[in-house]
Amino acid sequence: MMPSTNSPALSDVSPETTPDSVDCRNCGACCASFRVSFYWAEADAIGLPEGALEQITPWHVCMTGTNSALPRCLALTGEIGKHVVCRLYAQRPSPCREVQAGDTQCASARRRYGLRAIAIDAPPSPGSPPSLPTDR
Repeated sequence: MMPSTNSPALSDVSPETTPDSVDCRNCGACCASFRVSFYWAEADAIGLPEGALEQITPWHVCMTGTNSALPRCLALTGEIGKHVVCRLYAQRPSPCREVQAGDTQCASARRRYGLRAIAIDAPPSPGSPPSLPTDR
């Protein structure tokens, strides 16, 4: 389920924001922070147009615009941290699908653009005791 497009810009959201309350269409930092590379056959399987791809090895491609010191995917339109759109969202490759609001990559990308991190609850570490209720 996609969050409402009426949510506040992520730069205006409090640090207590959870991934479920975030609308990535108000951010786009991840689309302008990393090289999006993947196995070339994936591009054919998901129907990415040739013009959206740059060959980086005989076996790997990346999204055009992401293989530079200042990456920005050619599919991204709009202003980072305000309102963005991915013109190839339905055909986005696996690296794009794997980034989740509030994860390490998200936090790194948001930091690059001066946006607040999205607070996520860390899962308990293996072997740690379960948390106990505080009300008595």
